[in-house]
Amino acid sequence: MSLQRTPLAPPAIAFGAGIAVASVTGPGILLAAWLAAVTIGMGLLAFGRTRGATVVLLAGVAAVGALRGGGAPLPLDHVARLELPSVAQVDGRLAAEPTRWAPDRTRLLIDAAHADGSPVSGRIQVTVYGLPPPLTDGQRIAAPLKLHRATGFRNPGTFDYAAHLAREGIRVVATARAESLTPLDDPSPPWSVRVKRAAIAAMDRALPPASAALLAGLLLGDRTELPRDIDDAFRLAGVYHVLAVSGFNVALLAAAVWALCRLLRLPRRASAAIAIVVVIGFALVVGPSPSVLRAVVMAVLVLAALLLEREASVTNSLALAALAILAVRPGDLFDPGFQLSFAATLGIVVAPLSRGAVLGALGVSTAAQLAVLPVTLAHFNQLSTIGVVANLGVVPLAGAATIVGLVAVSLSFLSETVGVVAFDAVWPVLLALRGVVALAARMPGAVVHLPAPGWIAVTCYVGGLAFLLAWYGDRARDGRPANSAGQSRGGRSPLLLGIGLLVLAVGVAAWPLVRPSDGRLRLTVLDVGQGDAIVIEMPDGRAILVDAGSGGPMRLDAGERVVAPFLWNRGILRLAGVAVTHDDADHAGGMAAVRRLFRIDEQWTGANPPAEPRRFGRALVTPLPPLDAPGGRRNDASLVLRIEMGLASFLLASDIGAAREHELVASGTRFGSTVLKVAHHGSRSSTTTAFLREARPTVAAISVGPRNPYGHPDPGVLARLAEAGAQIYRTDRDGAVIFETDGRTLMVTRWAQRRVDRFCLDGETIC
Repeated sequence: MSLQRTPLAPPAIAFGAGIAVASVTGPGILLAAWLAAVTIGMGLLAFGRTRGATVVLLAGVAAVGALRGGGAPLPLDHVARLELPSVAQVDGRLAAEPTRWAPDRTRLLIDAAHADGSPVSGRIQVTVYGLPPPLTDGQRIAAPLKLHRATGFRNPGTFDYAAHLAREGIRVVATARAESLTPLDDPSPPWSVRVKRAAIAAMDRALPPASAALLAGLLLGDRTELPRDIDDAFRLAGVYHVLAVSGFNVALLAAAVWALCRLLRLPRRASAAIAIVVVIGFALVVGPSPSVLRAVVMAVLVLAALLLEREASVTNSLALAALAILAVRPGDLFDPGFQLSFAATLGIVVAPLSRGAVLGALGVSTAAQLAVLPVTLAHFNQLSTIGVVANLGVVPLAGAATIVGLVAVSLSFLSETVGVVAFDAVWPVLLALRGVVALAARMPGAVVHLPAPGWIAVTCYVGGLAFLLAWYGDRARDGRPANSAGQSRGGRSPLLLGIGLLVLAVGVAAWPLVRPSDGRLRLTVLDVGQGDAIVIEMPDGRAILVDAGSGGPMRLDAGERVVAPFLWNRGILRLAGVAVTHDDADHAGGMAAVRRLFRIDEQWTGANPPAEPRRFGRALVTPLPPLDAPGGRRNDASLVLRIEMGLASFLLASDIGAAREHELVASGTRFGSTVLKVAHHGSRSSTTTAFLREARPTVAAISVGPRNPYGHPDPGVLARLAEAGAQIYRTDRDGAVIFETDGRTLMVTRWAQRRVDRFCLDGETIC
């Protein structure tokens, strides 16, 4: 990739690097750096020092990127400055079309204008329960909203939802009942919304539900109605990109419009102009996702080059697209869609590809997969082993379905009868596409889950690929085959460096999987909202999971979204045991996903506890006696575990209540512990004074969700814990709470604040 043909690549890289470091640098320093870079750069240019000036000015571009990425302070009237949580009568304007993500749940984005009659600003994401009235983009509405600060689950190695919302300009979220929404006007939907609605309605009328949903995903990126099994199959097959509108769709549309115009014998310039208009209109219909914006900017630049009868540089167009998007939406740099789109496109552009049809297609698929590998591992912990081959069958079928589907939708606007005929033609293609995807998804090991690579591994990986490309380019320029003998040592240097860096990247990325145990006991109370999920990493390297948070219909699956990523990023692919303390959804709901995603040696429940204590190196796991009285409450039948190592011990009390606590005290069972996982999220029906007198905890951890409707934790429970001398940690405030011990000292990390507290368990140990 020559800088002469890609002069915008260095500024784009510098601007992106600036955005990446914006959070660690103050605006004053950045502004001073920009002024210094401009002054010094201009001085160097005046003295003819072009290279030095270029480097300094690129540093100035990075400073501009950091200033842009840092964002502006919130205005004084922003809704995030209200006293939250609160309930307020809010009116404002819808910033996008409503999104229905469950049969009775809809998501709205409201640009607020007033709250309780006072002027405010800021965007609010609202979850509406029930069936709302017909609404459209740009419409003014009013409703009583329960306002809260935008938060997410705060755990090591998991998705930060609050940061994602902040990049979208959303600092406040809310809930509302559908019947409380009041439309304040009745505008006609924008033409783009009408086109999209009409297209989806035409598909729904002409095709069976699953096929209509699949075609909506292919043409419009709308996966709202796509059945879960089909959605999962596309993910497992490593071909989910065809359901996210991107360069694939835009290129097909532009090529089809261009070919049609040329078939009608329109001049080249007129054909290019028509294609530009159609591509921009398509982007307005499907929405401004990062992949769509990238593809549209590149397509417009290429078509504009045809319009001006100039040669277009694809790589330069890619760099300009990145600059344009990041200048307007700097937060997109951290968006997986942005990263996947640009990485895949760059990989295809710079890779040496065969001219043969089959080998060329295989090369394109391989280049794209290699380019996006760090991104898919970093965001999704996924390595697709079948994706390269699956794309050979999926991409042609998806391309055919897209072209015929676009024709069918266009014809349906003119005549529904003619449109139905075209939809009948696309239906077999959709069935074939589903069949190929289902076959690929059923292949054993189609997706391998691995830890997310760190920046060192990613840097080595990218550097290794770059050196291999440089070596291949040198061989090609010399006119010698890549495997020719008799090469000079200098000619082999890029090859050896590339291979060495790739080996180093694999080694660094695989370290969490092979690192020896440090001999410590580590217990993590994960932040899963109103529920329990506890990961215990034993001193011998094995791991146990106790509960997995919520899951099931109409719920976020904490097992899949929180527990699994945490385990993968800790290098845990196999569990020595899983314990479901009882069957409540907030404890057992996420366990189905865990069983699907991990190999498990033993499974325990309250009805089937371990027959005897289990030893894991220096740690001992002991089940406490089960409920004696038959017919008691389900919570009291929960599995209770005690883990001890040296002077440290942990009591995991699940959701037991006062009756079970009384039984444990009366039985004389030894359950005194350093750390108490407080029962039932701090419910007033648990954690009695007599129980605490026997437990004698130094530390108490409460797994509880913010804004839970039960009032947990109960003030009385907090008072009893404080009276017992226990230091209290809560997942709703502290995020994940991580306990580490060598048997003599205890370290407690509040993940949200990155704060570490130390406790000496041995009077002779210095903490």
